Amino acid sequence: MTKSKLKRKFFTVVLPVAAGVFTLLFAAACCNVRKRMGELPDEAEIRRRAALPNYKDGRFVNQEPVTLDRKKVASSGGMWRFLFSSENAPDRELPVLPRNCGSFPAEPAEFSVTWLGHSSLIFELGGKRFLTDPVFGNAAPLPGIVRRYCAPPLPRRELPELDFILISHDHYDHLEYDTIRALRDSKVPFVTALGVGARLRGWGIAADRIHELNWHDSATVAGVKITALPARHFSGRSLKDRDRTLWASYIFEANGKKIFFGGDSGYGKHFREIGDAHGPFDLTCLEIDAWNERWPDNHMFPHQTIRAHRDLRGRELLPIHWGVFDLAMHPWDESIRQIAGLAAESEIPLLTPRMGETVTPGQSETGRWWE
Repeated sequence: MTKSKLKRKFFTVVLPVAAGVFTLLFAAACCNVRKRMGELPDEAEIRRRAALPNYKDGRFVNQEPVTLDRKKVASSGGMWRFLFSSENAPDRELPVLPRNCGSFPAEPAEFSVTWLGHSSLIFELGGKRFLTDPVFGNAAPLPGIVRRYCAPPLPRRELPELDFILISHDHYDHLEYDTIRALRDSKVPFVTALGVGARLRGWGIAADRIHELNWHDSATVAGVKITALPARHFSGRSLKDRDRTLWASYIFEANGKKIFFGGDSGYGKHFREIGDAHGPFDLTCLEIDAWNERWPDNHMFPHQTIRAHRDLRGRELLPIHWGVFDLAMHPWDESIRQIAGLAAESEIPLLTPRMGETVTPGQSETGRWWE
């Protein structure tokens, strides 16, 4: 075949076929991303919420304003680091304790907690078992982006029997499409903040399994009272849906025990207000990571976590939202090292289980496994 014929074949056959294949792959990727973003509340839901004090012009609002300097984040190379590289990741294998369904007791304990990493925890309270913010893969709509430091200690398929699942808000590191889809045929109820139910329904969870709460609303599920309370944060799974769904902190109460689960929140006056109205707490689970001066109000700095624990009148502190994803600009263990030192100085009992380890607040002793 002559050179001219080869050139003609390339432009008339090979190039169009390649372009067609690329277009199909691109369309499939876009469809997959859109599916994982989830649905938003419909017009009827929006109209029903128009009079809520924490809802304005179609979006939820904080009690106190939050700051996010997008230009500084972009100019620092932060977005590239979030998406692809993780120079602050551990340089060794983390000591994860492998678990499976059979490693949990058939009858849940009266008071225990198993940290699965980040904000995913299995609580056993009053003989009931529930799971918070279950994320077993990466924290983004596409694979290979915002990757985990290590595999989860408990595979998704090995989850024990649950009485309910709580989703604090709709960010990717707290709400995972694959997990929700895997649970769509089960009967386990979901508790979440206003608007997040639309995401769940769009992924196949029946409406009668979903309890949506506004701040200061309560629901009792399987004998556990859950109260949603303010947090200082934001929501959204794309560039166009910020704050269309609510974010919240939560209280779990049963058999005289009380747990505060902070979800994601910057420091604010709400911690003192919650402590005054609902404290003391046997256990506070508060975020310690993803802080940065470029977004000072969206996540707590370690010293603010200590202050929040005091405001809440907490007895024991279990740090969460760390150890799995690189979501800030500091080494993976900097937050826990700071918290450990600050807690010791303040004489605050600290629970630091390994991923996969079950502890009993007030009884268990944990070590500095990150060192």
